[in-house]
Amino acid sequence: MLTNCASQMQYFAEQTPSLSVTRIELFVIPALAVDASGHRVCLRLTSNLGIGWSELFASDTEDTIDLDRWGDLLQSFIGSIPLPPLDHFQYDKTDQDGRILDLFATAALQVLAHSADSSSHKTNLEESVLRQRSVSYVSLD
Repeated sequence: MLTNCASQMQYFAEQTPSLSVTRIELFVIPALAVDASGHRVCLRLTSNLGIGWSELFASDTEDTIDLDRWGDLLQSFIGSIPLPPLDHFQYDKTDQDGRILDLFATAALQVLAHSADSSSHKTNLEESVLRQRSVSYVSLD
């Protein structure tokens, strides 16, 4: 027996949760290790499902990170994002733009995996420490 699949697909699409991103922050912090020259770039994502973190290391020998460009790319993720397309992004993870997209996707997937156990007190302490150590900071709302 055939049924109208389109109406059923619409039902499932309506039932799929969405991630509503309210804020994205980038912290650029000098590397702490004695033998490491470079910076940690930490991304904090605030959403309706919790807070997610991701980070990467940028050595001093790499091209300079363009925070304005990264901010423009990340700004497009503020708002509601239907799920689960995050693991289907196609991009070059070694490219500068690809690195920031990878940071965002990692933080968003972390939110999805740990939304039930996120602690706002712990994350507020982490944010405070990161802000104090940052040499650059970007906040997008």
